[in-house]
Amino acid sequence: MFSLYQNRVYTEKPFFVPTYELFKRFYKEYFISHPSLKKLKNFEIGMCGRFMRGSTWDIDIRLLGKPNPNEYELMSDFFRDIADTGLNKYRLFIDIHCLETPNSIKSYNSSFNSGSEYLYITKYVDHLKQYVNYNEKYFKTTDYTKNKYTKVSDNLWKIEDCLVLKDYIKYKNYENSRVPHMIEISKHKELI
Repeated sequence: MFSLYQNRVYTEKPFFVPTYELFKRFYKEYFISHPSLKKLKNFEIGMCGRFMRGSTWDIDIRLLGKPNPNEYELMSDFFRDIADTGLNKYRLFIDIHCLETPNSIKSYNSSFNSGSEYLYITKYVDHLKQYVNYNEKYFKTTDYTKNKYTKVSDNLWKIEDCLVLKDYIKYKNYENSRVPHMIEISKHKELI
């Protein structure tokens, strides 16, 4: 028995290890035609993490920029739609949220690989906790309640975090002790 629960998203379908073919279908059939993208056009949209670069179980998508309060509901509904459709239709686990800082792909790439001791991050998420049930055992896979957080709308929270970069890179076990560069989502073919 498998299930995943995060705020307004639920599935009992186990997700697949992401492949380029599955992501390409999700991106072309669903993501780029989502009506919220036109309304969120002031954000850069990037892909980061290990997808197509190493072993992973999710695809990391980030909106970059500072949201206006009038965008909070739209953003949280967009995150819910992407996560829900990814899991329940395409069987992909999409980890999506908004980064206010760093606020651009260029800033993300330089900040995460700056050699600095600390990196301060401000992000917006549509869930504080995420649970996976596997064979009658529950695992909490996300818990933002240990960070400083503020509820900014019914289903969106602002999280402020400070990463010790050396520890973060070690925990993630990135190759060559470097965080993989984020790319614009429209350039996902470059990952093949």
